[in-house]
Amino acid sequence: MIQRRSLLGLLAAAPAAAALPRMAAAKNRRDVSNVKTRPSGPIEIVYKTPHAKPNGLDLTSEGLWVMDQGPDNWISLIEPESGKLIREFKPHNVRAASGICVDDEDGTIWVGSTYNRLIVHVDPKTSNSIAAFQTPGSGLHYRMKGDAPGRRSPLKPAYPEQEPPPSPALPGNVSRLADGRVPLDWEQAPPGTGSHCILQKGKLLYITVPNARTVFAIHKESWEVQNYYSTPGNRPHDKTWADKDRNWVWASDSNMNCFFLTNINTGEVTERIQLPDSSPVIHGAKLYKGWMYCCDDVGWMFRFKL
Repeated sequence: MIQRRSLLGLLAAAPAAAALPRMAAAKNRRDVSNVKTRPSGPIEIVYKTPHAKPNGLDLTSEGLWVMDQGPDNWISLIEPESGKLIREFKPHNVRAASGICVDDEDGTIWVGSTYNRLIVHVDPKTSNSIAAFQTPGSGLHYRMKGDAPGRRSPLKPAYPEQEPPPSPALPGNVSRLADGRVPLDWEQAPPGTGSHCILQKGKLLYITVPNARTVFAIHKESWEVQNYYSTPGNRPHDKTWADKDRNWVWASDSNMNCFFLTNINTGEVTERIQLPDSSPVIHGAKLYKGWMYCCDDVGWMFRFKL
């Protein structure tokens, strides 16, 4: 994770950032203790996703795009109601994808590639990469007092288990150490992971980086950070626009098992929707015709009425 002092220096040096309001990023967790909360509607499991490890969604006039984080990182376009496959392709330069955004200015696709900590810009007509960029704030996950415990899916995997891609944070056969230590024979720090969600509004990409517990607003042409703010939880995941002007989003947190109504410009949170404890784990999430469609990373799409 980028140190706050270094990041503030970067922001101060960027002319475009000087005119924007300062974000409330002094704390590593946004306080939502007084935010009004309501329960979600009943959870419905609707269909299998095209591949076994869905980890990001986007919605366009063509249909629902599903980003898979399996070995081939399939990008699939499906019919939202039925899950019927329309078309799909494999991108390049992507490892363990998480998050997908179709750019409404030119139809290109932005993909969060977690294991190499890149944002990859893809041409969906050819499947070729246009460019690849570093992810601000990427690095190692860390624990913080009061964190929600990690959640695992209660659903049986929709497909046979696949061999996961090797994690750069776990070289060889070393197990993850719960207390944050690493083996003493490591000579280099593990490289960590990257983003989990990308939204686009004009020239800005809003990129959610769980390692930093932060949303970064990046100018997609200069790749300069324009703004940033902290998230309420330790596992922020996908987001979906909540209003036609694109000022508010429903922002998910997989461990807190909920959605927060969040101002995309300031990070202000005004409402929380809490899913039941028995629900699948939120990975991708997009609002469609009054339903919140979500994918769990074991191969299922589920939804609830918003």
